[in-house]
Amino acid sequence: MSEKNQTERTVLEGISYAKIEKHKDAISFFDKALKQDPKNVDALYNKGMSLLKLKKNKDAISCFEKIIEYDSNHVDALNNLGNHFAELQQFEKAVTYYDRALSNEPEYLPALYNKGITSIRLEKYDDAINCLNKVLDKEPENMQAMHYKGLVLGKQKKHEDALSYFDKILEKEPENNEAIFYKATELSELGRHDEAIIIFDKILKEFPKNGTIIYAKARSKAQIGQNDDALVLLAQAISHYGKTIKSWAIKDSSFDKIKGDPRFKTIVK
Repeated sequence: MSEKNQTERTVLEGISYAKIEKHKDAISFFDKALKQDPKNVDALYNKGMSLLKLKKNKDAISCFEKIIEYDSNHVDALNNLGNHFAELQQFEKAVTYYDRALSNEPEYLPALYNKGITSIRLEKYDDAINCLNKVLDKEPENMQAMHYKGLVLGKQKKHEDALSYFDKILEKEPENNEAIFYKATELSELGRHDEAIIIFDKILKEFPKNGTIIYAKARSKAQIGQNDDALVLLAQAISHYGKTIKSWAIKDSSFDKIKGDPRFKTIVK
């Protein structure tokens, strides 16, 4: 067997271990292959992926960076480098890597999806929609892409459109609690507070101490003039999430009619 074939076989053995989640064993095979051929991109990539599974992110990134030295157009490595910088909240840098991947393969779905999510963090909502639309063109049943598109539409104040996306998700996944929650928030934004409150109550039966949901219900109660209920709920939400909820409430126009109430001032103090 030629040295090249031996190296390929060693990489395949490593991959077989990675598939059954035995990543330490897998890495030993990838390292063996890299001793035979230090520039073997397949061995480097699969070693990087196994290192990610083992939470050894720094070592994984070293593998992906080496790959780019040998093959600057390796879209999988570029995408993973983008993910690394996104996790570090270096979102602009992350997008440069996704764009490099997409310049080589414009319909590469992982980079399109990841660029879409990262663009949301950068508040570049048109870019996010553009990426997510391309993902949904290829994978119309991609629930996560639908979810993020719904979120972006909400941020763009396109609340009817956002609501339709969460309804689409719930047709397929009726127990999807995130979609249920965001459906309720979009109903609230559309002034359909009674409907929203029914949904918030349903979720709170399962998650009674979720401060975000309690806060959302408080917003709707304030909007329909049920001020006593709104204040009790706001206090409950703050008891769970403290300063975060206080800062939201102070800026939130939903509470404008009760911000002069001494009880509101005491709660958010």
